[in-house]
Amino acid sequence: MAEKTEEIVKLAKEINPDLPDQMSLETLVLLINTERLKNLQDSTANEFKELKERQDKVRKLHELLQNINRETSEKGELSLKNKTELIDGMKQLKDHGISLKDDKLSYSRDERERLIENIKMTIEDLNVQNDMQLQKITRLTNERYESYQMARSILKPLHDDKHNKARAMSGR
Repeated sequence: MAEKTEEIVKLAKEINPDLPDQMSLETLVLLINTERLKNLQDSTANEFKELKERQDKVRKLHELLQNINRETSEKGELSLKNKTELIDGMKQLKDHGISLKDDKLSYSRDERERLIENIKMTIEDLNVQNDMQLQKITRLTNERYESYQMARSILKPLHDDKHNKARAMSGR
């Protein structure tokens, strides 16, 4: 038991070096578990932020695909002349790694199909990254739950031990 207490004190000192040397085991356990839960919560929040940003990119790419389809002629050709919203959307494709010829204002049927295919592949890649990040968020959430349960399982015996000692001292 003394080894475990020393190990917990060492962990607590790593979290906050200014802690007093004499703290109860219960206080140390609470400190460590609180810090662990806070770190997991912060990590989860950061992952959600990244996920939302990536999902916004997917949404913008979907909107661009809708605009391309709306502006496509019956022959399957695409003209960007006098369509500033579509031109702006096409300029953003470079941010996603899709290369375009600068200042190109019209696309043949085949060029348009290749462009749409490139956008769809980019969307698919982003969605795969989203799925992987959702798995990480799920793992972090499970770790938070497990840490919470562990804290409860550690604190209950300490609490029961205090009650038993108090009963023994009072002679019950």
